[in-house]
Amino acid sequence: MPDYKIEGATHAQNAFLHDIASKFSVTDAHLGELAHEVHTYLTNGLVSDTEPKGLPSRVSYIKSTISNDIRAAKKQSSMALGLTISTSTHRMKLASIKFDPGAPDIINKQVFHIRDNVDSAATLCEEAAVHVAQFINTHEIKEHVPLGVTIDLPLEEKSKCGGRVAEDSRTCAGFLRNVDIAQGVDAALLRLHLPVRVTATTNCVISSMVAAQHHFPSTSAALILNHGINAAYYEAPQKISKLANAELGASSTRVAINTELARFGENSSVVQPTMWDHRIDRESTNTGFHVFEKLVADKYLGEIVRNLITDFMDAQLIFARDTDVTTFSEPYTFFTSYMSIMEDTSSDLHDVGGLLQAGFNVQASYVDRQIVRALCHIVSMRAAKLVGAAVAGIVKKASEARDDQEPVVVSISGQLTEMNQPYVECTIKTAKRVARTLDLCEPVFNVLGEDGYTVGAALSSFSK
Repeated sequence: MPDYKIEGATHAQNAFLHDIASKFSVTDAHLGELAHEVHTYLTNGLVSDTEPKGLPSRVSYIKSTISNDIRAAKKQSSMALGLTISTSTHRMKLASIKFDPGAPDIINKQVFHIRDNVDSAATLCEEAAVHVAQFINTHEIKEHVPLGVTIDLPLEEKSKCGGRVAEDSRTCAGFLRNVDIAQGVDAALLRLHLPVRVTATTNCVISSMVAAQHHFPSTSAALILNHGINAAYYEAPQKISKLANAELGASSTRVAINTELARFGENSSVVQPTMWDHRIDRESTNTGFHVFEKLVADKYLGEIVRNLITDFMDAQLIFARDTDVTTFSEPYTFFTSYMSIMEDTSSDLHDVGGLLQAGFNVQASYVDRQIVRALCHIVSMRAAKLVGAAVAGIVKKASEARDDQEPVVVSISGQLTEMNQPYVECTIKTAKRVARTLDLCEPVFNVLGEDGYTVGAALSSFSK
C-alpha cells in the first residue's frame, strides 16, 4: 500500500488518511481471486441467464469476422450511418462513414439532445428518425444507406437487425423494456420517407469492439469506461449452452458477447465494498444491484471521494472551522472529472486549490489540498486495479475461445480514457500483471478515446 503521509499534517489527519487507504487497498491475491470469479461468472452466463453466480452474457449476431466485412466494403464506394441512443446521458449521436477505394475514410459526426418529455418508445424512435433526417440533410446524403443502431441498454438480439431491450434491464425507463429498437426506428424512418433502413442493432460495448476492429482487426475484447462500465469479447458458439439460434450455434465463427460487466459483484464472495461503498449503494436508485460498477465507474467515483471528504469534515480534520461547506454536503457535486487534480504536481498544488475555490468556494490550505489529492488517488487506483483484474478474467475467457495462442487484443474506450489517464494506465498494468499469474499471454491494449461506438454502429451495418 502506498504511503499517503501528508507533509505538515497532524497525527490525526495522517492517521485518518492511513485508515482510509488501508480500507481501499487491494492485494495481488485478492485481484487474482477477482479475475477467477469474473471468469466463472462469464462461464456460468453462457449456460443460463438466471445463474445466481453468472453474468447475463448476451449473445450478439456480430461475428469476429466483421473485420473482413469492413475490408470488403472498403474495396468499393460504400457509405453507412450509425446512431447511438444514450439513455444515461439523454443524447443521440449520429455518424456517417464513407469508403472510396484509394481515398481516406470520410467520417462526419453530430450530437443531439433527447427531449425531456420523451415518455414512450414510439416517441423516442420518432425523435431518432427526425435527427436522422436532420443529419442526412445537413450532410446532403441522397443515396439509400444502411443504418446501424447502438444503445446503452442490454439487448436480446433475435436477428442481426432486431433486438429487444431485455426485460431484466435495471437501468432503463419501463416503457423501453421488451421494445424492438430496430423495428421502432425503422417504422419512424419509413413514415418520414427517408432513404435509410436499419440493418444492425447492438449494445454500445459491441459497437465499440467493432470500431476497434476497423483499426486493429485482431481485436477480440473491448472495455468501456464511461458513466457506467461494460465489456465484450468474442466467444466460440459451441461453448454457449444457452444458444437457441441454430444458425449461430452451427457456425465456426466466434460471436460477440455483451458481458454486462456492471452486474458483476451481485452474490460475489470476492468483491469487498467499504462502508463508503455501502453508503452509496444504499442511497442509489438501484440498491443491491450493479455492485461492481459502483466501485469503479465514472458515475460513482467522484461521489465516493465526496463522502470521504465529508467524513474528514465531520471529524474536523480538513478546511478551516468557519468555511462554508454547504456545496460539499450536496450529493454528486464532486464530479469524477475533478479527480484529474490528482495529477497536479505543482509545488503548491495550484490546480487542486483552484478547483476547490471555483467549485466549492473553499479556501484550502496546502495540507487540505494534499488530503483531497490523496483521496482522489486512493479511490481512483482501487477502481483501476479492480477493473484490471476483471479484464484479466475476460482475457482468459476470450483466449479460451480462440484456436491459436496469440495474445488477446483489448480495446478501451469511454470518457474516463480522456479525463483520467492514470486510471487507464493502472488498469492496463494490473490486467497484464494478473494475466501473467493466470499463465496467459500478455494482452495487448489499444486506447481509442471517448466515443467509438457511433462509428462502430455504422460499421456494424456492413456485417454479413
